[in-house]
This record gives sequence, structure tokens and C-alpha cells, in this order.
Amino acid sequence: MERIRRGRVGAVVGIAMVLTAIVVVANASAVTVLVGDLRLEIDGATSPKALPKSTMAPISFHGSATVSTADGAHIPPASSTELLVDKHIGIDTTGLPTCSLSQIKASPPAAAMKACGDALIGKGTSTAEVQFPEQAAFTAKGPLLAFNGPSEGGYGGKAYNEQLYYVYAHVPLPTALIAVAKVSKASGPYGYKISVSIPRIAGGAGSFSGAEFTIDRKWTYKGKQHSFLTAECANGHFGAQVEVEFGDGSEMVGDVVQTCRSKD
Repeated sequence: MERIRRGRVGAVVGIAMVLTAIVVVANASAVTVLVGDLRLEIDGATSPKALPKSTMAPISFHGSATVSTADGAHIPPASSTELLVDKHIGIDTTGLPTCSLSQIKASPPAAAMKACGDALIGKGTSTAEVQFPEQAAFTAKGPLLAFNGPSEGGYGGKAYNEQLYYVYAHVPLPTALIAVAKVSKASGPYGYKISVSIPRIAGGAGSFSGAEFTIDRKWTYKGKQHSFLTAECANGHFGAQVEVEFGDGSEMVGDVVQTCRSKD
């Protein structure tokens, strides 16, 4: 089930950045949203399918998303995104190495992985649509890497760890684009709020148009197994909400609710 409201037709989500929060609640269920001239398609699956009812268990996910306009017009860029994630989904960074923005800024993928490979939480590919004035639009595709970022209070302390989303694409020159996602505590049915500043692509001429992404980071710390993503199926479903703001002041808000299965 999904709900979308928006300020104007033609605006679009910075899809590579919202994919994590939306798809992580999906359970092998595709979502297609049609609003005005905008078409948003999201598909994903969590693993395992069945989860404990009252104990957080490790999960992973793989998802994909594409966005387009019905009339073929250029996709306008978003400026920021705020994500609310179900309280029955957990994020664990205990003992996981961190990566700073300075370590991967202006670096090609191989250099970024050499500097921060130990902090990797997920990877995939991202696609951008770029259109300069009086020129035909073109598509740029490149790797998408997600890293565990720094925190000033430590996980569970005064601040949660940031997440760094790294995209490398030819737009038209090879460029490293990094979105910083700040995580904070939410309320009500949501456990986390993730606020993302979406970087400008090609001086504002580009927009994210698609992504395919997997998060499956697990590690051992002090003899104990950890997973970046954990979940419990307490009430038969997960939910997430996404709010996107655009440079012209308009916004888009969407809810996604998907079922889960308890094995207790």
C-alpha cells in the first residue's frame, strides 16, 4: 500500500538515496506509483522471509528502483530527503569501522574502496539523467557504494553514525558524488529518521533516475556476530515514509507498508 502527495507534477525523488529506506521494508513485493507525469517503480526483497516476533535478527536486502516522466521531460533534481524507518527495523554499527568524507571525496571507486572498504555496508549501481541547455539528455551509470560514516557520540550515544552514499559517474566528466545521510531517533511507529542532503549533479543539470542496491554487511566484533540491518516481525508488517524537497520549494511525501511473517 502506498500514499503519495506532492507539490507539483514533474518533481522526482533522489532515488539512489531513498532506496535503502523504502526497499528494506519490502518483502518481495513490487511497488509502482503513478502521479501526474511521474512513474516510480520499486522492487525488493528481504532475507530471510520469516523473522522472530520479539527478537531482532540479522537481515539483508536487495532492491531496485527506476523513475521516469510520462512525457519524456527531463527529471528535475531533488535537494533533500527525510526518511522515517519502522521501529521494528534496527541498524547496528557496533565495532564496524568508519569512513570520513575526506577519505573518499574526489576519489575513483578503487581508491574509495582502498581507503574505506572495511566500512562498506552496501553496494550497487546508480543511474543519472543529465540534460544541459539546448542539448539532448543523456544517461550516466556508475557504481554506488555505501559506507558507515563517523559519529560524534558513538552508536546509541549522543549521535548515530552517518551513512555516506558514494556514486561515481561520467556527467560528462568522471565525478565522485557523495550524499551524507544523518541518522537520528524518531517517534511513534518509526525508530529512525534519516536526513539526506542530495548533491548537485553536473551543476544542477543532472538527476538520479535509478538504482540497484544490496545491503548485506555482517561482521564479528569481540567474538560476537553483528549485522548492519536487523528486524523483528512484531505485528505482521513494516512501514516507511519518505519526504522529498525540491529546489523550487515543492515537496513529495510517500508511505509504503509491506507485510512480514513471524516464525514464532
